[in-house]
Amino acid sequence: MNGKQKNSDTMSLPPRLPRNEEELNRTIILLGNRKQTELKTGARRELESLIGVYPTFKEAKLWKRVLRRVCAEAAARVK
Repeated sequence: MNGKQKNSDTMSLPPRLPRNEEELNRTIILLGNRKQTELKTGARRELESLIGVYPTFKEAKLWKRVLRRVCAEAAARVK
C-alpha cells in the first residue's frame, strides 16, 4: 500500500467511534456484514447507534479496514 492510500484511510473514520473494546469489535462485525449486504432493521439501528450513521458499502469496507488496523495497533501496544 502506498502512503497516499494509508493517509486517506486514516482520515476516513466514522462520525462517531466506539467507546470501548466490546463496541469496537461489534462495530467491526457489523461493518463486515454491511459491506456485503443490506442489514436488517435491528442490525442497521445497532450500527447507526455505534458509529452515528448507516454507511454505504464503500464506507463500510473502508471503515472496517481502518478500525481493524486501530484495534491491531492498540493490541500491539498492550503486549
